Amino acid sequence: MKKLQLYFTVISGILIGLGFYIQRFTDITWYPAVFVLAFIIGGWFQAREGITKTVNEKKLNVELLMIIAATGASIIGYWFEGAILIFIFSVSGTLEAYAEGRTRDAVQSLIKMKPNVASRELPDGEYEIVDVEDLAIGDVVMVRRGDVFPIDGVITEGATEVDEASLTGESALVTKEADDTVLTGSINEGGVVSVRMTVDNEETIFNRMIEMVRESESVPSKRAQFIDRFENKYVWIVLITTAFMMFVPHYIFGWSWNETFYRAMVLLVVASPCAVVASITPATLSAISTSAKNGVLVKGGKFMEQLVDVDYVLFDKTGTLTKGEPVITDFEVQEGEDRKRIAANVYALERGSNHPLAVRISGHFEDAKQEGLEAEDVHDVVGRGVEGRVGGRIVQVVKAEADDFMEPFKSELLDTGHTVTVYIEDGVKKALIALKDVERPEAAEVIRKLNGMGKETVMISGDNPKAAESIAKSIGLKKAIGNQSPEDKVEHINAYKEKGVVMMVGDGVNDAPGIKQADIGVAMGKGTGIALETADIVLMKEQLSRLPEMMRLSSRLDGVIKQNLTFSITVILVLIASNFFQLINLPLGVIGHEGSTILVILNGLRLLANREFNMPHSSFHRQGQTDDHRSIGMQRYKG
Repeated sequence: MKKLQLYFTVISGILIGLGFYIQRFTDITWYPAVFVLAFIIGGWFQAREGITKTVNEKKLNVELLMIIAATGASIIGYWFEGAILIFIFSVSGTLEAYAEGRTRDAVQSLIKMKPNVASRELPDGEYEIVDVEDLAIGDVVMVRRGDVFPIDGVITEGATEVDEASLTGESALVTKEADDTVLTGSINEGGVVSVRMTVDNEETIFNRMIEMVRESESVPSKRAQFIDRFENKYVWIVLITTAFMMFVPHYIFGWSWNETFYRAMVLLVVASPCAVVASITPATLSAISTSAKNGVLVKGGKFMEQLVDVDYVLFDKTGTLTKGEPVITDFEVQEGEDRKRIAANVYALERGSNHPLAVRISGHFEDAKQEGLEAEDVHDVVGRGVEGRVGGRIVQVVKAEADDFMEPFKSELLDTGHTVTVYIEDGVKKALIALKDVERPEAAEVIRKLNGMGKETVMISGDNPKAAESIAKSIGLKKAIGNQSPEDKVEHINAYKEKGVVMMVGDGVNDAPGIKQADIGVAMGKGTGIALETADIVLMKEQLSRLPEMMRLSSRLDGVIKQNLTFSITVILVLIASNFFQLINLPLGVIGHEGSTILVILNGLRLLANREFNMPHSSFHRQGQTDDHRSIGMQRYKG
């Protein structure tokens, strides 16, 4: 449709040139027919849109004003001027369709990218080609190099590098190995891998992206909603004023009937709010398209525009400011004990348990494993940890209790948000292992930038207050509130909303009510389905660094819209005054009015440039606390 509209515009321009040549340089008298054909072809899309909107919405619009103005110009013999009006109006409409089409193109490119078939593994090890829609959770598919992953799942066999640019905007390839997650729409750039399906087709991040991009078109900004309401009333005012203009000047100023009607048609053209109407939507859609290309999905212009007004940024902790994956930060043993032997025992015991903390601990101590050292009778101690027999001894790794073992070091760890476990051998406590969900490497820099923008940054966490304050102090948050339930979070959000515009950033089920309640809800891309559904903005690659970038983009959008509105209103007022004093003719009125429309659309299209997202982020690539904590833990382990 966008290409067809462009072709119609070009053909209209060619016909206008032909009609102008026939009128000026030949004796042919049927040149008006050429201009009429240019009217029909150039104005087809706008006329159809204007009539359809008027019939369906029972409201007048600028498209109808242009049709009336062009028809009126033709009635008094200004065929060329009327055709030029339609042509330039068609050019502006084509540019606006281009801006709107960028968002629709994002949907279409995603849909085209998704494979229709997949190679499913059969029980006998062979493979069959099936429709992707026929796959079910648990099915294993083979993905070759160069293929697009047809499902969300985990790699069961093989290793590869994956291009996730279509989902995250990040061009760098990501290494994927066994048990790593891969997403529909990403491209396998390495070896052949087998992937087990873990998410229903309708619930994949890929499909949610498509729905969210579609939603972005149906949620206009507040300014766009105001302009839409204003347009109908303004068109009535212009039509009524034009009707008076067709008679009053003849009797008051003595203008001829031809001049009176001519000036009325010029007024109809120059007073039309085309440029005002086009000041917002193309710019907003351009900003949304730029965001989507860089891994941030915005569900509507309302939220894109409102970002610049955010006063309070509220964060969940786990999975948002932190990685949601505990790592071992401390491994301390009693004086005189064999550190390597205890580490080997810990590994042997924990590798036999499927508990998430056990998986983390065994992964950390894997380098300490000893051949032939196996754990027997491994079982969970409900609510505490794991127990088994290793090397003829009964060993436990269980939750630390309130006693004197390794005090005050143990209490300091607990107060700073660590999970502390104790290694016990034949009933004797011999070592302490501490884990912590460490902050994201970029978190401190993001908070610094948000604080620098004048935003108040607050963490609302379910963790104990001391742990919350420890994280907050580490990354520079202005305030931290601990021991908060989902209901408590909503209460805090409502309290902040009384003072300003609130953004809530989270990832889990417990964050969904707060995300929904905030003025702008932001969800991490790998968060729970309900968090993604309720969010207004989704960070697909979970890059917190996108938050200040999005706010800068929103600020630039705000500036562009203000420029457009100021410029377009000024042009309309100047043209109306010039027409009243008979200083302009219809061609100049057409060029001034439609030229201003084209300029504001082009100004909005500048937001398609990735200026904010292309800024250097060297500080985000430095080694973060996650790596620091790992190195501390390993140094202590290695002694």
